[in-house]
Amino acid sequence: MSYRFIDVQEVEPLFHGRVRPVRRALEIESFGVNEFELAAGSTSYPEHDELKTGQDELFVILDGSGTMTIDGESFELMPGRYVYVTPESTRHIDPGPSGLRYIAFGAPADAKHGGRI
Repeated sequence: MSYRFIDVQEVEPLFHGRVRPVRRALEIESFGVNEFELAAGSTSYPEHDELKTGQDELFVILDGSGTMTIDGESFELMPGRYVYVTPESTRHIDPGPSGLRYIAFGAPADAKHGGRI
């Protein structure tokens, strides 16, 4: 099979409706991807690092706003912002007053991309 697609609304959410396991739904094996939807005032994205998994993570903000704190430094999240985080960095997300929807991608930090761009 050369491609698969889903509509994210068709993916059964987990963790009280906060996470849609896109990787699992598309049967992707080379990297992880989930869509998160955090309600305003939610504290459902705990502070953590990825030392156990050794994954780099890329967060892509889709809707809403919030604050991300990485290794004690906080900055604003807004649609169109991409945030890359290495495995050893501690990260935490707080949604803003209208909530926050984003995608998180993860892949082994030691994997090399051979692309030209």
